[in-house]
Amino acid sequence: MNLEFFGLKHKNIDKNAMKKLFIVCIVATVTLTSGFTSEAKGDWRSGIWNRDVSENLFSINIEAIPMMTEAYKNTTPWGAGFNAAFEHKMRPSIIHGKGSVGYGGHLGLTRYFGKGIDTHAEGANLNQTWDNYKSYTEIPAMLDVNFYLNFAKSNIFIGLSAGVNFMLGERDAALNQVGPSSTADIEQSILYSFGREVDVISIQKNQNNVSLTHIIPSFRLQLGYVRELSQDWKIRIAAGMEYQMKYSDEYKGFRIDADYYEMYHEHDSPAMMNPFVSVGFVYSL
Repeated sequence: MNLEFFGLKHKNIDKNAMKKLFIVCIVATVTLTSGFTSEAKGDWRSGIWNRDVSENLFSINIEAIPMMTEAYKNTTPWGAGFNAAFEHKMRPSIIHGKGSVGYGGHLGLTRYFGKGIDTHAEGANLNQTWDNYKSYTEIPAMLDVNFYLNFAKSNIFIGLSAGVNFMLGERDAALNQVGPSSTADIEQSILYSFGREVDVISIQKNQNNVSLTHIIPSFRLQLGYVRELSQDWKIRIAAGMEYQMKYSDEYKGFRIDADYYEMYHEHDSPAMMNPFVSVGFVYSL
C-alpha cells in the first residue's frame, strides 16, 4: 500500500509540474508576441530590422542629361532616357550598424537629340531653322556598387558604375582641328571679317543609320537618396556625372553655321563627361 501510495503521489507531482510549465510557456509567448508587435507596428522594416536584413531590389529610373561637354553641347544639347536596375543590398557588417553595401547592374536606353541649324541672312534680322545635327541613341550596360548610410525608413548612398555604352547611329562634333587647319584659326578669321562668332562642326561621314557603330567604355559616380513609401515600395532620387572615353572617328566635311564644306578628315571623337539627374521607383522583391 505504502509503495503504491507513494508512486501515485509521485505521478501527481509530475502532472502538476507539467501543467504549471505549460501555463508559464503560454504566458511568456503571449508577452513576447505582444512586445514584438508593439515594436514593429505591423511593418517588419520599421524598426531595427530595416538594417539587419538583406534585400533584392528592382528599380525603374528615368533620366535627364544636359550636355556639358564642349565638343557636343552645340550639336546635341541634351538627352533623356530610362534604365532598369537590379541590386542585392546586404545587411551591415556590424549588427545594428547603419552602413551597408549593394551590388548589381543596370541596362537602359538614352536618346540624344540633335540641335537645329539656323541660317543667317546677312544684313537682316532673319534666322531660319532648316536642318538638324545628328541625333543618336545609346544603350548603357553597367555593373553597379552602392555604399549606403541607412536610417529607419530612408538612406543616402554613393554609387559607382562601370561598363559600356552601345552607340546606335553617329554624332557630329566640334573638333579642335579640321584637316590641317585649326578650327580656332577659322573662327578668329570669321570673327575678324564679319564681326560674329561661329561654331565649326565636323559632320559624320556616315548617314546615321540605326545600327551599332561604337562600343564606348563608360563610368559613373552618383549621390542619391532613397525613401520608403511602404513595406515594398521606395522612391529613389540621384544625381551624378558620367564619363565616356574617346574613340577614333571619320568625318566627311565641316559646317560653319549654315555653310557646309566638303573635306574628309579623321580624328579622335573627344571624351564626354556630363551630369545627369535620375528619378525612379524601387520594389523590394
